[in-house]
Amino acid sequence: MMKQWTVFFAWGIFFILPTAIFANVESEWEELFVPSSVQDSEEKKRANTLKVTEQHIDDQVLYIDQEILILKAELAQQYGHTNELRNYLNQLDEMTVLPVFQNRFEHLKHFLMAPKMNPSPLKPIHQVPVLNTNTYLTVNHIQPLDFLSEGGGKNSVIAILLPLTEAYEQVGNQLLESLTNALETIGFKGTLVVLDTVLHDSSFEIWQLLQHYEPNFIFGPLRKSVATQWQALNTGVPTLYFNEMPFLYGTERALSPSRSKGIEILLRFMEERDEQNILVLTDNHPVSQQLESDFYASWLAINSQGKYLHQTIDKTVGEAVEFASNIKRSKDRYLWLQKVVQHSLVFQPRAREDIDLVISFLSERNAMQVSPILDFYRLNSISRIWFPIQTPKVSFLKKNLSSWNHSYVVFPPYLSQNVQPRAAESLVSEKIGLFYALGQVAVEIVTNSTVSDGLELFLETEFGLIRSNSSGQFYLWPMIYWVDQHNNFEKVSLSL
Repeated sequence: MMKQWTVFFAWGIFFILPTAIFANVESEWEELFVPSSVQDSEEKKRANTLKVTEQHIDDQVLYIDQEILILKAELAQQYGHTNELRNYLNQLDEMTVLPVFQNRFEHLKHFLMAPKMNPSPLKPIHQVPVLNTNTYLTVNHIQPLDFLSEGGGKNSVIAILLPLTEAYEQVGNQLLESLTNALETIGFKGTLVVLDTVLHDSSFEIWQLLQHYEPNFIFGPLRKSVATQWQALNTGVPTLYFNEMPFLYGTERALSPSRSKGIEILLRFMEERDEQNILVLTDNHPVSQQLESDFYASWLAINSQGKYLHQTIDKTVGEAVEFASNIKRSKDRYLWLQKVVQHSLVFQPRAREDIDLVISFLSERNAMQVSPILDFYRLNSISRIWFPIQTPKVSFLKKNLSSWNHSYVVFPPYLSQNVQPRAAESLVSEKIGLFYALGQVAVEIVTNSTVSDGLELFLETEFGLIRSNSSGQFYLWPMIYWVDQHNNFEKVSLSL
């Protein structure tokens, strides 16, 4: 299959302005014999001349900048591109319009404020009406996505807007590779236009380039700031953003991983196992604290009977577990009694027996200690589950995986595949990373109308759990796995 790619780079307009060369008629040596009063007079003249010339050049640049914007605005008016016209006029407003352009500027403003636009001589791109945010988040405003026409979208144009250089180069290119592979898999035969968002100063500049190709669908942008700017343009082209958006128009969708939203699977897990009383372990990391706060709020909303214990690790994991399970209190009583009787006593620490589940919102180095400590105090009956606050390193997990034997972990599928001892070395590649998973899921969403047009969905895929809400926002969640005594991962299926 042949894939047609068009990659753009930033365009620039360069102006060569006339430059004046100021030279003294006298030579460097002759100037030494000129009286100082004459020299001072000549210096003042030269300084004044330079100031006047510099101001003249600045005026020329300002004149040219405004003339370019006026011309672009008039073209936007001619073709009926209202959003572009508004953007150009806003830029002119910020510059203080020169008197020579004032009449043309006022004419364009009057045209923009008119109740109706003149019909466009070009084929217009369908504009999505601006919706009230408060009323938009309802079922009726979700509009179906017509992703590809018949014949593999031979006449379709798909645009991909991603950061492909600088700080986001690795993740952007991984996502791009995933999208192109997924499109190839479904037999896409149209035109693919790829733009590096890093090379452009604004989303408006990107849209100026892209609109000439009349795209039928857009994947991206990725970065939140760029996605927000892009949405403000209201291009009317169906779009799937790779970020969480505060609201979405009818033909817009959004897909993003969400650690905080993923805590819902813990609640489902507890509900299916009927585990009411829990101990939550956190450390002082802000993500750990935030996850616990979000989880507690969700737990409180659905649980009115169980016990909720929260313990922050201040020094060591062992001390935190001992304190939360009352083992510390048991040890203190033993030491006090031994001191009173002044005799060595045989001691077996007693822990509280009303804890069903220990949930750890911890880093890998702290989390790896939880199960061994619980086993040491013979608390084997207590279930334990680890919800990482950051994506663990594969190399670290492989070396220490036995620390999670007989425990549950919340991992994205690609991570569990990488870590399992039976996994082939070839699996440890970018093709099973988070952003590759996002690309695959994105194409799956837009090509399946049951998914893309569905509301409040909860689906299980090979790349993770997909959860959607009523606005068209999709989240890619991790999954729960059981780690057995041989370090093998067994997926835990939850009722959907």
